[in-house]
Amino acid sequence: MRYLTILCLAVMVLAAACGGDDSAARFTATQPPQGTPVATSSAAVSTDPATMPSEFRVAFINLMSPVALDATDSAASDTYDQRLDLIIEELKAFKPDMVGFNEATNTKAHDSAVAKLAKELKMEQQQVRANPWFPNATKEQNDEIAKQSGFEEFEVILARASFPILKADRSWVNPRTSETEGRAVLHVVVKTPTPLNNIDVYITHLTGGGDKVRGAQAASVLGFVNDTRGSGPLLLMGDLSDVSTSAAYKVFVAGGLRDAGSAANLPTCCREKIVGEQPPLTLRTDYFFADRWAAPTLQLWGDKPHARADGTLLYPSDHNGLMAVFPLAAPAP
Repeated sequence: MRYLTILCLAVMVLAAACGGDDSAARFTATQPPQGTPVATSSAAVSTDPATMPSEFRVAFINLMSPVALDATDSAASDTYDQRLDLIIEELKAFKPDMVGFNEATNTKAHDSAVAKLAKELKMEQQQVRANPWFPNATKEQNDEIAKQSGFEEFEVILARASFPILKADRSWVNPRTSETEGRAVLHVVVKTPTPLNNIDVYITHLTGGGDKVRGAQAASVLGFVNDTRGSGPLLLMGDLSDVSTSAAYKVFVAGGLRDAGSAANLPTCCREKIVGEQPPLTLRTDYFFADRWAAPTLQLWGDKPHARADGTLLYPSDHNGLMAVFPLAAPAP
């Protein structure tokens, strides 16, 4: 129903824009989706050895959108606010310096998940809207489609003030697999004390379409990474929607990025239900890829159910989250 509504709106919006040659407005791999201001910051990071951070704490999770595809199962929506509270509770205990989210949504029923997460965690936010986004529509038309449908989905990075975001940019993930989606990769540059230079952090979420399509999407992301990264450490996080034998995974490893979780091989995907006790997960589709870092310490989070007031068990998401602690030191060659 969600996609039907969006598509109907899109037909009306695009019909109003028809006429003449619109080829210049068509989708390209480098055209950026809207929804993320470019960050600029002059914030200073302490160089006093007594106060300088010694580690960089990062968390990531696919939030599981509240918009369900099965009309007979509304659990994703019914529990969304409670699940966000569970995620906030676990993150406050971990005290991350940076958090990445896939499937962070704004809906009429639940307002802005991004704003709630940023406010409760007291972190700066950068985001890019991945859905809905029609390549043949203008920004204003896409904004109106999102407004009328009451649904937006974002890739999000939150950062603590001790690691200020100097700038942010983003790019399309190519090829698309849906007319409604403009999957993107979001990039932020994080200020750190010397001798680290700065940290380049990326987040993305690959889609359906099979192994060949996701391999091409990974190549699109890697090209953007290579074009925009600096000389310091690099972190790429996200849900590849695929396992470590996939074409997408092999693209990143062959491109020189290291799978920071390969040794631990922690399972992240995907439980069929989020209410009630569920069997342990067995697949790994969510990753931290890194370069020029010392080996991090990795662990799962969001992998245990929480008891609600009525005694039923609730998981924060259908995915497990990942936490990593990177030691801060001079970048490896």
